[in-house]
Amino acid sequence: MIPGMSFKPVISKKTFQKKLLSWFHKEKRPLPWRNNKDPYRIWISEIMLQQTQVATVIPYYSRWLKAFPSLSSLARAPLSQVLTLWEGLGYYRRARMLHQTARFIARKLQGRIPEKADLLEQLPGIGRYTAGAIASIAFHEKVPVLDGNVIRVLTRLFAIRSSIDKGRTLKTLWELAGSLLPDHSPGDFNQAMMELGATICHPQNPACEKCPLAKLCVSRRLGNPMTFPRKTRKEKYEKIRMFTLILESENQKTFLCRQPPGHWWHGLWTFPFWDSRKELSDFLKQISCEAERVGKIRHSVTRYHITLDVYHSKLIRKIRPRVPWTGKWVRFEDLRRVALPSPHRKAATLATRCAGKNRLLS
Repeated sequence: MIPGMSFKPVISKKTFQKKLLSWFHKEKRPLPWRNNKDPYRIWISEIMLQQTQVATVIPYYSRWLKAFPSLSSLARAPLSQVLTLWEGLGYYRRARMLHQTARFIARKLQGRIPEKADLLEQLPGIGRYTAGAIASIAFHEKVPVLDGNVIRVLTRLFAIRSSIDKGRTLKTLWELAGSLLPDHSPGDFNQAMMELGATICHPQNPACEKCPLAKLCVSRRLGNPMTFPRKTRKEKYEKIRMFTLILESENQKTFLCRQPPGHWWHGLWTFPFWDSRKELSDFLKQISCEAERVGKIRHSVTRYHITLDVYHSKLIRKIRPRVPWTGKWVRFEDLRRVALPSPHRKAATLATRCAGKNRLLS
């Protein structure tokens, strides 16, 4: 009996495996990382796909492989190049960990990615899910995966009522996913489970009529698949407001700050920003300048709602702002080649527009 269930469903494991794999081989999407079993490429795709839509990932994946076709090429690259290539995907810690882990594998493991999930889990930035995906798809190890898609499929298929916020429930789901694995093609089976969740078993309005497991699904028989999975905690969002300043020098340059270790934008460049309008005003007084508000940018990531109030100031002479980060002056036309987090990339568009307007007026 599975915790959270009131009865034991009658589901044949062999029937389950056969129906799912048959559907997957006929209906799977032709995704670029499915063209081969290279563990490096599988690793890159799995990290990019974390909390990111497939359609968004595909062009980034292609550009990444052109720049870093192998683990050794990634290990040799400077972090700045890695972050620039990652720009727009968000969650930049993923890029930093990819770079760090590639260097570790190149230096300590003779450039060879471990074949076993338990060894992969020991590497920086690789958790149980990613380790299972790499080990099963690239090396055919019989280990499960459990991501949001698989959780949704399993909780609906077995009508698991216990909250997925609870560690006990997740432990049960890992065990359940492992018990369903076939002895052959565990990688295809894991991909099929994820594919089913991504393309059929949607969070809202699941396409049950197209599901190969519809006749086996307990929640469908109960008539309430969208009530699964269940959570007891509601997501809480933290609101963050930043007062951002575009400083424009006489020679058409703007000032950028590099965020230090420990900051969530570590290693990326941003325009100077402060937590309050008063701090921004105090800084403007120090440099004897006025600023014009040119826009507001809203951006959401994980549990944060970020608002950037963007100001523009034209300097009479070039100065070095007193901010607690490393800084540099950059030409406006070169901003597109600098690694900026998404909100500041949007601010860069405003910056370029302001600079162009000033050139027309001068």
